Amino acid sequence: MEPRYREEAHAQEMFALIERYLMSSLSQIAFCKHEGLPYSRFHYWLKQYRLRQALAAQTATPASRAVADEPPADFIPLRIAPTQPAAPSSKCEIEFPSGIVIRFQDTVDPSVLAALIRAEQAKP
Repeated sequence: MEPRYREEAHAQEMFALIERYLMSSLSQIAFCKHEGLPYSRFHYWLKQYRLRQALAAQTATPASRAVADEPPADFIPLRIAPTQPAAPSSKCEIEFPSGIVIRFQDTVDPSVLAALIRAEQAKP
């Protein structure tokens, strides 16, 4: 038996074991104990299994890739009309220690704010 063939046969055997694990409800450690398999070896083959699965998904046939690039037949495209940008809204609220609250719904000239603050501070 050629070494490469033996390696692939062993890999297929281990992948079958991994698939049995995936179908089971056992934890990895419990599965390894049940199978008499060292956890480190199981972990190695689980990683190899996942790598092969990912590679198989990436290297799909060109025909399947072309189909994957097209939307499904029942796909309904959603078109969103552009909206008007929201008007900037500035809100400002000043609450003085005396309990007076002044609310502004739009931009306020800083000099007006400064004058209000000075007037409030000047009160006896």
